Amino acid sequence: MALSRRSLLAATLFGTGALAVGPALAQSRPRADAATPLGQWGLEASHFGLRAGSAEDQSRVLQNALLEASKRDAPLLIAPGRYRISSVVLPEGARLIGVPGATQFIAAQAGPLLVVRRIKRAALVGLGLDGLDIRLGQRAGLLAADEVADLSLSDCDFANAGSVGLTLNRTAGRIQGNRFRSMQDSALFSLDSRGLSIEGNQVEDCGNNGIQIWRSQAGDDQSLVRGNRINRIRSDAGGDGPNGNGISLYRAGGVIIEGNTLRDCALTFIRNNSGSGVQIIGNQGRRCGEVALYSEFAFEGAIISNNLVEDCAQGANITNLDHGGRLSVFANNIIRNAQKGLAPKGKEPVGGVGVHVEAEATVTGNVIENASEIGISLGWSWGMRNLVATGNMVRKTGIGIGISLVPKERTALIANNVISEARLGAVVGTEYGKPVTGDLTRGADKRAAGIRVDNNAVS
Repeated sequence: MALSRRSLLAATLFGTGALAVGPALAQSRPRADAATPLGQWGLEASHFGLRAGSAEDQSRVLQNALLEASKRDAPLLIAPGRYRISSVVLPEGARLIGVPGATQFIAAQAGPLLVVRRIKRAALVGLGLDGLDIRLGQRAGLLAADEVADLSLSDCDFANAGSVGLTLNRTAGRIQGNRFRSMQDSALFSLDSRGLSIEGNQVEDCGNNGIQIWRSQAGDDQSLVRGNRINRIRSDAGGDGPNGNGISLYRAGGVIIEGNTLRDCALTFIRNNSGSGVQIIGNQGRRCGEVALYSEFAFEGAIISNNLVEDCAQGANITNLDHGGRLSVFANNIIRNAQKGLAPKGKEPVGGVGVHVEAEATVTGNVIENASEIGISLGWSWGMRNLVATGNMVRKTGIGIGISLVPKERTALIANNVISEARLGAVVGTEYGKPVTGDLTRGADKRAAGIRVDNNAVS
């Protein structure tokens, strides 16, 4: 069987079964102007004139090849090499396949390299997209998808984006096993998702955020963010929350964030702003400058469990009863080394707290060690309602468990906790952060009416 370089490429991409098309390729080779099918696998873009290493903008050539492949309902195969393109539009059913780590699309000018809009389905595999650090408009992506019912993206490499690597608007699909590195803004920005699976990606060295899932209005997003590695997220644009986050949700409800590892985030590992029914489960984070795990503003129904957080200003903050933030479970987490200090570009010291909650919240089964100010903070000012802290182990803190006594009516249960080496008291009533009672494990205080403190082990 006669083998060509192209048939060997097909074998590399798809396995040895693709070699069976060798004779057909050999027979058709004399007609260089004909697009040659690789059996059932697809068409080679080189037959349409796409040339690796050319200094020319090859957008039109690639566009024509994609249109022909779409007409034939066939994948388009891109050989290893570098190709300069800009704003190439993927047609309905496009399947664009390269060799991971070897096929690279390079920005020919400012703007997206690839565009997918208002189609049912498209898939990209094994492609590199390099933006050459050409500055783009806010939230402009190297790949821009708009109203796509099923987008599949795997084994792709996004690098040197002048804003965002991948932007998605009203799009559903699977973003799996890709690498995002050196983004001036963020790796991925999704607005009004129709349900995304974002799994097993690697995100590194982003200027402001890692993965962002936002909605224009609060609603049920249903995205899954699982098993991603996110490292070195800066906060170049500053601010007190919109930037510096590994994973950022805004108004996106029903999202599951599970099994991610995060390192060196300027502010927050995972921030949920106004998303109801969000679960943050089994993630691991080390080194962040502000609150590691955040659920804030108008949310209801947050579950934060089985996470491991180390070396942060604050372990977790479940807050903003003043904006309707309520109803949460904080369970079975390990929080270590929450130390008060200056957040990046901050002017006032923050943190020193293991976990803070405000309304209809249960804090149970957690291990909190070495929080410089308070291990567990129950309420702030009047924002304190129906709180439970049971079965936790708190060690080496200022105050073990602090509870706000500002509200006239208050209900809280603090029971069956182990509190060790709390310098300023195991359980202490506070007003606006200042202690106003003695240690409530040693005796009742009339100022703490409505607070039940039972059966805690203190050493």
